[in-house]
Amino acid sequence: MECEACDCTRAIKLPGMPLLEKLNLERDDIDKKGIGGTEFIDYGRVKLNRQKQRQGIDALKKVVNECLSLKIKPVIAGAAISGLFAIFHDDNGEYFRIKNIPDTNEARHILDKLGLDVSNSVESVKENATCSLAGSDRYSNVV
Repeated sequence: MECEACDCTRAIKLPGMPLLEKLNLERDDIDKKGIGGTEFIDYGRVKLNRQKQRQGIDALKKVVNECLSLKIKPVIAGAAISGLFAIFHDDNGEYFRIKNIPDTNEARHILDKLGLDVSNSVESVKENATCSLAGSDRYSNVV
């Protein structure tokens, strides 16, 4: 129901039993071990440090130097309704996101330089969202 590691639709409550409850899994078990005890990390569910969150292409340009100095590590990038995003991990074990990056060749080149691949586009995410449950929910930010 969410677009990648974006929390734009997390406030929407769907009818029925939550998947974790249906599978008899505890939230803490998944956060510590991943699903089924594997090392799988659901990046849509990592706790992001909102104080470190940044926005736009300028923030992405600035983070390149921090990555080169190994202060932070790039984790994953993707497309959301409002633009591209990238998630980074620092030495303190915290994750933070740069969001609302315009979907341009320049931004994709920077992400590629960091070793992050974005396989979809903002336009394709918007198209898919309008056809989903989020597209018909009055609280959704689907445009």
